[in-house]
Amino acid sequence: MTSTQETEQVIKDTAREIFFQKGRLKATTQEIADEAGVNRALIHYYFRSREQLLQTVFEEAVSETRTKISDIFKSKDPFKKKISQYLDVFIDRNIRYPYMQNFIISEINTNPEKEKEYLKKKRQNLCETIFPQLEDEISKGTIDPIKPEHFMANLMSMCSYPLVAKPILQGMFDLDENEYKTFLKERKKVIYKSLFNEEADF
Repeated sequence: MTSTQETEQVIKDTAREIFFQKGRLKATTQEIADEAGVNRALIHYYFRSREQLLQTVFEEAVSETRTKISDIFKSKDPFKKKISQYLDVFIDRNIRYPYMQNFIISEINTNPEKEKEYLKKKRQNLCETIFPQLEDEISKGTIDPIKPEHFMANLMSMCSYPLVAKPILQGMFDLDENEYKTFLKERKKVIYKSLFNEEADF
């Protein structure tokens, strides 16, 4: 990696931490530059604007997760194991980047046209990859009959709600940051049991 590439990566890593780990979505390019230890002009050189930098680190983080999830559902593993692996990837990502889910929802609500392509890709992945596998499991009797759309809505909502409702749940249950991370990890087995009515073996 060249020094130019290293500088660009340092900026992206710092921005990702500020935006999605610390939740400072309104952080200025000067704040990012200060924490990255670079001149603010370099941020504009590499990314033109704060908004472009935010979009870049967001797209890279989403792409990284999407690739992992795609690999999971294209594997030869049993369907239920794939769901347990999905829970690991989704929840672990959001423990690492606790404000990313809020950002995704905010972007979809404020820029619906802009997010159509993102949602279209996600829908294609669900319909073409996951739905047939789910329907096959239902036909074999390993999963109780349910419309694929409802199964995925259950899965996604049970994963996402504790993330977007963190301030409410954290205050309600009087949990500090580490305790809430433990709570999120415990959710993996709870969600699995809710979906399949059996204990998880992971």
